[in-house]
Amino acid sequence: MMDTDAPPIDALKQYASQLDKDIDLGALALAMVAPDHEGIPVDRYIRHFQKISDEVSGRYDALISDGAEDDAGVRLAALKYALSDIYDYRVDDAHYEMLESADMMRVVDRAKGCPNALCLLYMDAARKAGWLVEGVNFPDLFLCRLEHEGVRIIFDPSQQCKILEAHDLRGIVKNALGDAAELSTDYFDGLGARETVIHLCNHLKHRRIAMGDYASALEMILRMRVISPDEYRLLLDAGVLYARLGNVSEAIDCLNEYIDRAPNHYDRQEAQLLLDELLDDR
Repeated sequence: MMDTDAPPIDALKQYASQLDKDIDLGALALAMVAPDHEGIPVDRYIRHFQKISDEVSGRYDALISDGAEDDAGVRLAALKYALSDIYDYRVDDAHYEMLESADMMRVVDRAKGCPNALCLLYMDAARKAGWLVEGVNFPDLFLCRLEHEGVRIIFDPSQQCKILEAHDLRGIVKNALGDAAELSTDYFDGLGARETVIHLCNHLKHRRIAMGDYASALEMILRMRVISPDEYRLLLDAGVLYARLGNVSEAIDCLNEYIDRAPNHYDRQEAQLLLDELLDDR
């Protein structure tokens, strides 16, 4: 549970060392954006997530009592009932690229969000029920994967939980990467709580950069580093933004650490070029 009275960064530190299975996904997503909504308590959002969980459990129990098989399909039906039918969460087609579609507090306020945000809501409700639902970062689209007793269902919350078969997934890949593209096993890798939140926050980071708000983008990166200290790629992002903001010393420190930790030679080489430029300009 999120400590709603702690300072923003302190509220995030508790998640850094937690096992993925122990993370309160909804609370973490809220904690990542709460500092951007000063004066607005997150408690009511926490309660909202619990209400969703209660609706899921109630619907699941009712379906089982009515004779439904206790399978992956009935779990998906319970999730859809709560999030799509009762609370009417939808993809935000009109403001897909806006900050509010990836800001979990604004997503709840509006019952609309980007596909990543919708998937996070389904994952959170499923985790509270003790079910396994993970994110799947398909090309150009974030999906959910529900697993129960060896059966896996990939579904799209942005299409009212449409179950996606192989031909659907192949079509998504071809639309994103071209007609020659085919399905890859890498596309089906499941993302847990921390990775899903990082992925969502990357949306916020990119949109803030596109707006020219480098300070706000850097602040988001620093929060991401708190909850995922082993994500070395954030060091490059931080270094670039520190440089743009004129904080050369911090930029150099971040780039040096990135070069020490990045496993790929070409990635290190690219960072070294930027580092050399900064050192030459000092």
